[in-house]
Amino acid sequence: MKVLAFDTSNQPLTVTLAEDDQVKYIFTSNVARNHSIQLLSSIQAAMQHENWQFDELDRIVVAQGPGSFTGLRIGVTVAKVLANTIGTDLIGVSSLAILAQQVISHKIVVPLFNARNQNVFAGVYQNGINIKPDEHQSFANLCQWLKSNQQLDDLIFVGDTEPFNDSIQSEFPHAAVLTAEESLPDGKGIIALQKNILPVDDIDTFNPNYLRKTQAELNWLENHPGQDDPNHYVFEVK
Repeated sequence: MKVLAFDTSNQPLTVTLAEDDQVKYIFTSNVARNHSIQLLSSIQAAMQHENWQFDELDRIVVAQGPGSFTGLRIGVTVAKVLANTIGTDLIGVSSLAILAQQVISHKIVVPLFNARNQNVFAGVYQNGINIKPDEHQSFANLCQWLKSNQQLDDLIFVGDTEPFNDSIQSEFPHAAVLTAEESLPDGKGIIALQKNILPVDDIDTFNPNYLRKTQAELNWLENHPGQDDPNHYVFEVK
């Protein structure tokens, strides 16, 4: 089985090729560039490096979210177009689970992305199991849940830790905190996770998992109180 996987959920871009669970090629970039320009050329370069043809692919795997709204839209759109064009399986993987997967430890792993205004996208994982679902929440609420549910000496924070480093050290002085460099997606986690996920039933209805409304939706709801219906929103925007 030949797999093409990519992650555009945040600033780093990762493209991975794997065959029969063996990673064959990994490309990772952490340069602040437009993924809409870099992604397709990186995929093409990866395929050429392994001398693979697109019609040989058995699976397209994409980081479905949460993360950057723009990055997610780009990644999911490219994944859907490729899967539809080639006629191959499409699989979506949690961006937070990807980070948690690459931390080799039996401790509790807390992958998080900065959602601004002291909010985070975060989940809680242990031995690959999601023990607190990924969600958009305040960092304070995340800390409160961790204090009431877990052993404080067994935490590892990974992802956008820098903005919250002081708070983490204050709340959980014995926790391990991985730096941004140590938290870069390694291209292997997404491959390991996709093996246990079923392909989507309908590629056309596959969408990013934002975990919160976009700013456009929030603006629309502000102007249309009491009409929290996606059908109304899509109709008006179109």
